[in-house]
Amino acid sequence: MTGREAMGVMLNVGTNARRRTAKFFSSPPVSPFVLEDLMAETGNVRPDIESMVRRGEFRDLIASVKGSDPDTMSDVLDALIGSGEAAVPTLLTAIRDGDEQIHMVASIALEKIGKVAVLPLIRAFREKDGLVRVKIADILANIGDPAMDEVIAALREPDEEVRVLSALVLGEMRNPRAVDPLISALADESGNVRAQAAISLGELGDVRARDALGKVAEGDENQVVRQVAGNALLRILKVMEGGGPS
Repeated sequence: MTGREAMGVMLNVGTNARRRTAKFFSSPPVSPFVLEDLMAETGNVRPDIESMVRRGEFRDLIASVKGSDPDTMSDVLDALIGSGEAAVPTLLTAIRDGDEQIHMVASIALEKIGKVAVLPLIRAFREKDGLVRVKIADILANIGDPAMDEVIAALREPDEEVRVLSALVLGEMRNPRAVDPLISALADESGNVRAQAAISLGELGDVRARDALGKVAEGDENQVVRQVAGNALLRILKVMEGGGPS
């Protein structure tokens, strides 16, 4: 997918992260990206993208999308994706940005860079910043299979919120390899993690989770966990009857 195609998806569809952050967070962080010499008195100046990439000026390159036209945004996105691993540290800073254009371009670039961005994303996942964690969860889910092993490993992180978001991401990846790790997460000490693991297993609709969900639905000490496990079990039973998950 080219930068222009990715921009089309971004502008027309949006991302899961925007939906989640709108729900849980009321105010965005102040942007650290400040346009300085990129603006002329008469309007935007198109950035010299090739020179910026050659000099490694990724921060200024990302900042140049603020207030820019769609063609410039897509060309910057292509350049960032093409820069690969070299651009990742700056992109990780940019996803913290309060400007919608900067945040969205950085998120899409990280998704398209893919595998080499996964470990830095997982490291940033450990930060004590709920907004950043939600954004990273969305990026990892969109990277998909190349991030699977690292997200499974994050189910064992000591931080409860990281484990919850990891369980959520595994459900969104829709990969059968997530079933066994999510079944194991049904025994997590945290009710929030157990509940999210049950929800994700229901979304996956894999019959291997039937017995484990049944036990949780009947015997978990937490009423909410029992309820969501029961709902997930109903989805599994529907799959077994040939109806598919809903």
